[in-house]
Amino acid sequence: MSDLMDTYLEGCSPYISKLNYDIDKRILTMVCVKNANDNVPHTKVTFTGVRAYSEETMDDEFDDHCIDGVVGMNWVKEKVFCIHTDKKEIIIEIENEPTSEKIV
Repeated sequence: MSDLMDTYLEGCSPYISKLNYDIDKRILTMVCVKNANDNVPHTKVTFTGVRAYSEETMDDEFDDHCIDGVVGMNWVKEKVFCIHTDKKEIIIEIENEPTSEKIV
């Protein structure tokens, strides 16, 4: 089980500015910023064909001033992907390979 942060977040910080699951379109979108200081969106990772979605909150203490960050991204098994952040663990079953694109 190898970490894929360098693959999907190359040249980007792990800090998340947007994390949205659209249940109707079966798409999970995660946008990370270049750095935590300026909070400018840099990279968007899209997971399409979501067949199952679950998340578990790891941090019960809510701090609105603390930006969530990706700790790890990896395949758990075929078609099942895990996104582990400072605050939660998201497990998704997906039909397609995730895509990553720079935001200009």
